[in-house]
Amino acid sequence: MQKIKVDWNYWLTRFLFLMAVIIGFKLITNYQFVLNSLSNLLSTLSPFIIGFIFAYLLNGAQKRLERLFQKTKLSFIEKHSRGISVLILYVIIFYLFFLALNYVIPLMIDNVIDLLGLLPQFYDYLVDVIARLESEGVFESLNLDDFLQSLTTDFSPENLLRQWTQALTSLGAITRSLSSFVFNGFLALIISIYALVFKDSILLFIDKLGKKTLPEKIYRNSKKWLQATNTIFYKFISSQFLDACIIGISATVILYLLNVPFALTLGILLGICNMIPYFGSIFASIVTTIITFFSAGFQLALTTLIALLILQQLDGNVIGPRIMSGALNLNPIIIIISITVGGAYFGVLGMFLAVPIAAILKIITINWLDDSEENA
Repeated sequence: MQKIKVDWNYWLTRFLFLMAVIIGFKLITNYQFVLNSLSNLLSTLSPFIIGFIFAYLLNGAQKRLERLFQKTKLSFIEKHSRGISVLILYVIIFYLFFLALNYVIPLMIDNVIDLLGLLPQFYDYLVDVIARLESEGVFESLNLDDFLQSLTTDFSPENLLRQWTQALTSLGAITRSLSSFVFNGFLALIISIYALVFKDSILLFIDKLGKKTLPEKIYRNSKKWLQATNTIFYKFISSQFLDACIIGISATVILYLLNVPFALTLGILLGICNMIPYFGSIFASIVTTIITFFSAGFQLALTTLIALLILQQLDGNVIGPRIMSGALNLNPIIIIISITVGGAYFGVLGMFLAVPIAAILKIITINWLDDSEENA
């Protein structure tokens, strides 16, 4: 009897392909269920994700503290430099947090309340300006009546007051989820501490896993690109944060010296918006000038605008380049396009992350073109 030979690799390959087609079809036809499942999974893992992100952001400061303690001549401190550096870093963070909670946030809340009290004045002034422009024939080709009616309906003081009342009545629903928020925040904090303390063993495990499961060439290329991506991302985030702190503090001091109302809140707004390249500082300066105009008059608003323009020029030509040290080296056109696309699809976070992602894509593209020329 002749033995039948079966090519198991042939049939296994086709079986796996058929199963992949079936699974893909099921995923496409039940995409809503898949999205809900992924959303629930991400919600469950969110404390771990936030903890690792927080640890990643604090990694640079922790390493500097650790190197500082390793230079001491005390054997105990040198031996436990990692744990001591993490402990001191979190003590500093908690101290700054409670300092902001006791002094900065109450002042910001008072500024926001006072600013909300000026909303009716802003609204009346805007309606008066539009009415005068209409009487002069500026809006003859526009349907201004519908615009004013919509403006009156959406942004009237009564409607704004009703919206705030509804927000306050829904405070109970917010407080019910407060316990979950506190628990997730505490868990994320613990995860970030463990990640900083045991980061070497975690990275070593990931490195061994990649080396074991990936081909040698793919492993080396992946490691190279991950290191380049980490360098660009961390350099950009840390430099932008440091620049934002400098601009925020400088702007707050300038606004206080000029006796601008809501100086602290507007200074913090200028610092935060400065983290978005090009558009952020312009937007914050315009908002600050408008609020100053309505609350303190035209002369102080003009003085504030000139002072902020001078500060922006110092930041763009002196402070920013020294901090960034040309790490990204991107054409301004690429930066504007990346910020526009990132903001259109992913909001403020997309605008912030668009620049380092564009820098990474630029490096990948240039290296790919160089490799193509060498192989040609």
